[in-house]
Amino acid sequence: MRIQNTCIIHFKRRLKPTEESEYSSVLNRGKFLAGNTGKSILIVPSPSLPQDKTCNTGVGNILDKTALEFFDFAKKYWGINCIQDLPNGNFAHYGKQWSPYSGSSFDLGVQIINLHMIPTELLNNKYLNRLIYNNVTFDKIIFENIITPDSDAENILKEAYTNLIKADTDTKRNILSEMKVFETKNKLWLEPKAIFKVLEKEYNTSNIDCWGFIDKNLYNPDIITPEQRQARILEINKVNTFEAGYYKFKQYLADKHLKLAKEELNKRGLMLCGDVLSCHTGDEVWMRPKAFIPNTKMYWDFPALNLDSKEGQDFLREKIKLYAKRYDNIRIDAAWTYVNQPLKLNGSRKVNLHKYYNDKILKIIEEEVRQVKGKNYRPENIMYEFIARLEDFRACDSDMKLLPMLEKRTKIYCSNELSPYWGTTEAFKNMGWDKNFYVLGATNHDQMPLKFQFSAINSRKQQAETLSKILKIPLEKLDNLNDFIKAKFAEPMRAKNNMIFFSDALNLEGRYKDNPNSQNDYRLKIPDDYQNKYFKSLTRGEGYNPMDALEKSFRANGLDKKEPELYKKIVKYRKILEKPDNSRMKSKLTKVFLGILTVCFAAREVIRYHSGRKEKPDIVQPE
Repeated sequence: MRIQNTCIIHFKRRLKPTEESEYSSVLNRGKFLAGNTGKSILIVPSPSLPQDKTCNTGVGNILDKTALEFFDFAKKYWGINCIQDLPNGNFAHYGKQWSPYSGSSFDLGVQIINLHMIPTELLNNKYLNRLIYNNVTFDKIIFENIITPDSDAENILKEAYTNLIKADTDTKRNILSEMKVFETKNKLWLEPKAIFKVLEKEYNTSNIDCWGFIDKNLYNPDIITPEQRQARILEINKVNTFEAGYYKFKQYLADKHLKLAKEELNKRGLMLCGDVLSCHTGDEVWMRPKAFIPNTKMYWDFPALNLDSKEGQDFLREKIKLYAKRYDNIRIDAAWTYVNQPLKLNGSRKVNLHKYYNDKILKIIEEEVRQVKGKNYRPENIMYEFIARLEDFRACDSDMKLLPMLEKRTKIYCSNELSPYWGTTEAFKNMGWDKNFYVLGATNHDQMPLKFQFSAINSRKQQAETLSKILKIPLEKLDNLNDFIKAKFAEPMRAKNNMIFFSDALNLEGRYKDNPNSQNDYRLKIPDDYQNKYFKSLTRGEGYNPMDALEKSFRANGLDKKEPELYKKIVKYRKILEKPDNSRMKSKLTKVFLGILTVCFAAREVIRYHSGRKEKPDIVQPE
């Protein structure tokens, strides 16, 4: 039984070296003719990336060897050319969740740092080895291994920083020199946040109302003069020489590793897209109090940026500039809030009013990105999330005509509410949308996985009828879960820019995001044996097979008749990926059979020897 299971696990068809070049050519040409000539985005939070068991910290990292191999896999098999991460700030523990959307807008989280890349002379591997040895979960993110104050990762980084400030080596001098440059470039936000960390520890709380008068108002220009502020900062740094430096050290490492990650992806022909948080944290309000509206919050209970003030607009400019430097493309989270800002006054649980800005704030965002990117600026590389409740924001007027300010801005939409009038390339074309300025996908991190969409009977019926008409698939066939999902994958293939969420592409079990009370939210992780599981799912008719999506798109557009040779190759590779590899199966079974024969011959000779033969048993190897 053990032999049988081992055989089955590897009987998945994947490309042979002799097929890879033609497969890539067919995939790229097919996507181009289907209409997907722009971005093919894979949404995958970096903590969800796979890690080899020998270096699994519990939280994925872009610079891990296994993660980079995964990106190569995604590019080769799916034609991906852009990787979209979720926000990379310092996560906060919210209820039972470690949500990337609970993080900070400026600084980077410890999860960005690749612990294996810290110079060995700065630390021994005691904590790192213990961390890896104790981590036995491979399909869930264990944030506690990295993010919590008493985690092994924190001990590793504290040891590294302690040795850095004590040592006197070339490595130390190089790092301190790089850190000085980093601190100078990022002083506007880095120094206040470092000081906040010191005071947070000194007062044992992040609630500034519990701090002393000067400290809680340290960056309020109406109360504290620049001279008073500087004197207090010098005093804080003199009393606590470790905490601020340690924070800056972690930010330096995270920034450096993010740059290296971007470089590695760019080498592979992949762009890195960052997710610009719309929210702000308490330390950011403390360091820029004039940039926020007093006693006012936004829709999700986070501080409301004062977009009418110069201070608020300048603070937004700082944030956007930082993201534009860090990433090739950026996604503006909850972009509609910069158009129609929802405000909750005086602690009310309801949204009391909206402040409408049209595209005034969007222009500020674009201006900052343009200044950073220079000649490489492309407006389509700023992607806006305009999905919102109809009472909060409407992208179209009553006649379903797109608002003029959105026409030449890249909009992100999912087909979870697909209908004859919305959520498809066909519908958007009929509405007059410019194909260059929207991204379409079946799902994203916020939407229900496709399996759950299929379970929603009323929605499924409308979607199935629409897909049947567009893709020319018999309606009754879409009553099957797998065929429904394949059709959902196929429709965005016709969009110039499309996206796919990692768990849907790999057909992973479970949901990425469930509900605020779920301790499994945001913890879904790609296992290190993802390839075996992926190819196994394809043989069951599950998972994302881009050749199947192309085949459906070609038939729907009549390209199967216009490009018959290419279409035949698309069908050929669709079948290759869907079926077990019989040649490998026969080869494996032959080896197993020969192994069993060897054991039988050996057993026979041993029995003959013990039955009376005196000479040494002759173990015969079958040919």
